[in-house]
Amino acid sequence: MSRERMRLKLNLGLSRLEKWAANAGQAEKNALYRALFSVADGTVFRSYKVLDDVSRSGEFFVVVRENLIVKICFREPDVFGVLYIGAPEEPAEQEVEIS
Repeated sequence: MSRERMRLKLNLGLSRLEKWAANAGQAEKNALYRALFSVADGTVFRSYKVLDDVSRSGEFFVVVRENLIVKICFREPDVFGVLYIGAPEEPAEQEVEIS
């Protein structure tokens, strides 16, 4: 009997991802997409430095590269969303609430 891995689906923050990708270089896009795939397949915690947002349950930051982070949220059991993409120094107030 084979055990199939559960895969999460990205369904929140797609417009944020598209907007970011329109101005990003190919190397940055490749790095971010690899990180998002690792969130989807559950390997993100083994493959990347992950920092919990202690002020918001179900949200965490993934350090993609030295100058690139992505903030991920879990709002539903089988899906995840992108809340922020950018440099660690940029203000997190740019986030938009997803309800």
